[in-house]
Amino acid sequence: MGKGRVLFIFGGTGDLARRKIYPVLQRIMKRGKLKDVKAIYALSRAGFERGYLDTLDPDLAKLIRFQPFDVTNREDYRTLEKEISNFPGDELIFYLALPPHLFGTTIVHTGSVLRHFLNPRKIVIEKPFGFDLESARKLNFQLRRYFTEREIYRIDHFLGKVSIQNILSFRFSNYIFEGIWNKNFVDNVQISALETVGLEGRSSYYDRVGALRDMIQNHLLQILCFLAMEPPAVMDPERIRDEKVKVLSSVRKIKPEEVDRYAVRGSYRGYEEDLGRPSSTETYACVKVFIDNFRWEGVPFYLRTGKRLKEKKTQAVITFKEIPGNFGKLIGCMPERNRIAFEIAPGNRVILSFQMMPPTGFLSCPLESRMEVSLEDTFGGEVPDAYETLIEDILDGDQTLFIREDESEIAWEIVQPILDRWSEGRPPLYEPGTWGPKEAEEFIRRDGREWVLV
Repeated sequence: MGKGRVLFIFGGTGDLARRKIYPVLQRIMKRGKLKDVKAIYALSRAGFERGYLDTLDPDLAKLIRFQPFDVTNREDYRTLEKEISNFPGDELIFYLALPPHLFGTTIVHTGSVLRHFLNPRKIVIEKPFGFDLESARKLNFQLRRYFTEREIYRIDHFLGKVSIQNILSFRFSNYIFEGIWNKNFVDNVQISALETVGLEGRSSYYDRVGALRDMIQNHLLQILCFLAMEPPAVMDPERIRDEKVKVLSSVRKIKPEEVDRYAVRGSYRGYEEDLGRPSSTETYACVKVFIDNFRWEGVPFYLRTGKRLKEKKTQAVITFKEIPGNFGKLIGCMPERNRIAFEIAPGNRVILSFQMMPPTGFLSCPLESRMEVSLEDTFGGEVPDAYETLIEDILDGDQTLFIREDESEIAWEIVQPILDRWSEGRPPLYEPGTWGPKEAEEFIRRDGREWVLV
């Protein structure tokens, strides 16, 4: 049999594997892209739920081999070593679908096993990558001992979303927009990831992490990179990641004494009851950052996220400056600003908001008009699942949408002063079903602005 691939999924019977990884592999298989996969090892302490494998395509199910496995038990890695020896020369893909506190142990033990083999290999690591700057650096150090950067795939599943990837295409393929994508025309940028739900069974994880770590440090900073980066000289994974790192490196560092000017937190009333114990974890966070480079100097980027809010929506909204001597003002009107919004959830849309005169007379006040482009309606068919895109890229060896070592650490550097400040005290409360704490409203109003969704 020719050279192929073998997947080893640590946590292979867990929620992520069952809910995302196997269904995605099934869809990829139907397109003929798993023909060279010889086996899929589900490494886990517990077996599959009864009947789960029967829900999968038989061709996929027959590839899956359950292996009792405890990632903290060195003896189990001897079993892993024996299994690997059955696949000389085949590519080995190790997917860490595990709680984050087990990443380091698994990396070290797996890396030690691989020293005995010359197989090509890849390692896939779920978020969150680290708990803070220090732990992220430690994880990167452990990875460097056993893997090259070309073999490491740090997943941020937001980057698998077509609506986020479309930001680059929209900017760099349309001269009419790229020409105004700078400080001369843009007043502010807001990136919001708002949820109406609470803990939803994630209480033990979420209470250790909080809103800032869970969403802003990774997902929202990644969206910021796509909105703010310069066009790469060539469409190459490393050149694209270089430009993202340049953006993050240009984000103005927040001094410890400035945190309260740049960040606000909150916790919804009833969070401790949902959790079942006292907690100082924030369920809402908003941060203002500045990118000190030629394109964006002086333009505030506002990032906010929270649970149990009024509406579920993930959007990036670019608000443009008011035109001096605006026509509407000349006739006594106060028109809205022009805006472009990239909606990531619940839809996959690009929305343009602009002013038009209604057909009631030449001097009528302009009214807001909208143009919406839905990716599904425009191009037909369903938008691929984020994990589908990312797992295909892993198989293809394309690292464009994965986080590089320097990128992961710089993102932690940005939020670390906020984490340090918030390690003390308790967040203010806000009522479920609102837009968050009143402190967040006051925070942006001090800049003469409002929170915006289009």
